[in-house]
Amino acid sequence: MQQLDALRHLSGSCRHQRRPGSPPARKYENVCQARLVLPHPRKQIVPTPIQRGLNVEAWTTSGSIEWHLATVYNFELGHLVLDAAAKLYPAQEITLRQACRVIAKREKPD
Repeated sequence: MQQLDALRHLSGSCRHQRRPGSPPARKYENVCQARLVLPHPRKQIVPTPIQRGLNVEAWTTSGSIEWHLATVYNFELGHLVLDAAAKLYPAQEITLRQACRVIAKREKPD
């Protein structure tokens, strides 16, 4: 049963019932007290990303960043990108960093 039909069925005998979409009652006008009070719809909580992104970078042998490969905002995705970069650049040292903190590191193979 539709909600509007249920309300009409419950308040059908009320002489103060107003049509849907009609203007609001004036100050001293009688109105029907039958109402449907529905719960508020659930808000979908969107996961917020971490404040600073995770950078995947390739380093030179002298200790400076040669390439900035990616910036991601999810730890699991960051580790996946690190593994993929390690396969693409086998001769490079690859790190997963957040600002100055190194989260994961793949050393250069000997």
